Amino acid sequence: MPASLEGLRIAHLTDLHIERPRQRHQRIIKELALCRPDLIFFTGDYMSYSGDEQVAMTQMEQITRGLRPPHGIYGVFGNHDTLEFRTMAKNLPVKWLVNESHVMPELGIELLGLDMDRGHLTDVTRLVCDWHAKSATSSSERPLLRLMLAHMHTFLPAAGDLGVDIMFCGHTHGGQCRLPGGFALRNSSDLPLSLTSGIFRHQNTLAAVSRGLGEVNLPFRLFCPPHLPVYTLRRGIGLGEHTYEVRRLRKW
Repeated sequence: MPASLEGLRIAHLTDLHIERPRQRHQRIIKELALCRPDLIFFTGDYMSYSGDEQVAMTQMEQITRGLRPPHGIYGVFGNHDTLEFRTMAKNLPVKWLVNESHVMPELGIELLGLDMDRGHLTDVTRLVCDWHAKSATSSSERPLLRLMLAHMHTFLPAAGDLGVDIMFCGHTHGGQCRLPGGFALRNSSDLPLSLTSGIFRHQNTLAAVSRGLGEVNLPFRLFCPPHLPVYTLRRGIGLGEHTYEVRRLRKW
């Protein structure tokens, strides 16, 4: 990692699943004000069901209203976010990435956003080919760091093919309800339950999979508290070694 990015702080919010105002939302506002991140990433599922759009938008407006991270707020949508909510969300102070890339020249970071449309399957193979073609024809040098926002961690192989350095995602809720000892009972994905949350690696790509901040289907969590990770980038030996498997390096 370049020395210029040493100490960069990234707050990651995902899976709020807002159905009503909650005290937790006020705590999120206070925690973000205290930690003062340089970047804020949102990775989907701000609401749960059709009909939740307005209350979810009201709470998201409150959460984002006072946020002024020096390098901005970026987000992607999840499988629970309806078209109505997506349209309303354009008024939030968030740069939404819908199957597109965004370059932050002041940091030397390229940010890729992978959409999760609840009505259509994302053609990830085509996106990877398109992004590779765009990189090949670009006259600019490779960015110092390439990051990806995606709702689901099952897109990690695609991130590895794209040469992404770090991918940020959620969706699994960390299992939401776990057995004592942290074993997840389900993770709503096609990856094994042992790969439910934490830091993973595929090829040279790291994936940071948050447990998320809300609940769906069941109105509670068990042995799996809400999670708002704040990452600080540090130079040093990278976690793990190159692998074509998906391996978990750290559990939370």
